[in-house]
Amino acid sequence: MDINREEITGIILAGGRSSRLGKDKGLCSFRNKPLVSYAIDILKPLCGKMMISANHFPEKYAAFGFPVIPDEVKNIGPMGGVLSCLKKSRTQYNLILSCDTPFVNTDVFRLLLKKMENFQVVCPSHETFLLEPLSACYNTNVVSELEEAVRNKEYKMMQFFKRIRFKSVNIDQNLPFFSDNLFLNLNTPDDLEKAEEIRW
Repeated sequence: MDINREEITGIILAGGRSSRLGKDKGLCSFRNKPLVSYAIDILKPLCGKMMISANHFPEKYAAFGFPVIPDEVKNIGPMGGVLSCLKKSRTQYNLILSCDTPFVNTDVFRLLLKKMENFQVVCPSHETFLLEPLSACYNTNVVSELEEAVRNKEYKMMQFFKRIRFKSVNIDQNLPFFSDNLFLNLNTPDDLEKAEEIRW
């Protein structure tokens, strides 16, 4: 399925509390660049529009040149950022990426877009069907189901996927862009330090 770049919005999730890192995650330096800038570089080739979900330091995130969207509903985890940004999106298709996975590459999202068809969310899976809901493609038409989940205080993305037309796409070593570190999550100072040693 070919989708025009102008019909796609990139949404970067930088809004978490980053309690394990001790400071705002997206602004943490990794290989001399803030983490959020990796997410921008990954999504920008595919997205005509971009926005950043952030609840702290809005002026620092605004310096990257994109709208900064705070969570309408605070302290409910990633679902708060996903919902608030999808409500602001003016495109049908939205690529969502958490700022703490700098090794994800643009080819993952190219593949997800090809599989979109009539699904509302297309999400990568790997190893033993482990899903990556924060590196996925979302149709804006999930907003009403997201709002219902929030009303019901059901904040887990995996539970939410059972409500909608959902597809998982297996990402494994048969794909030319695969690497073992593709979805590596940098949550702690120790994670950042170890990741410095990883070759791209």
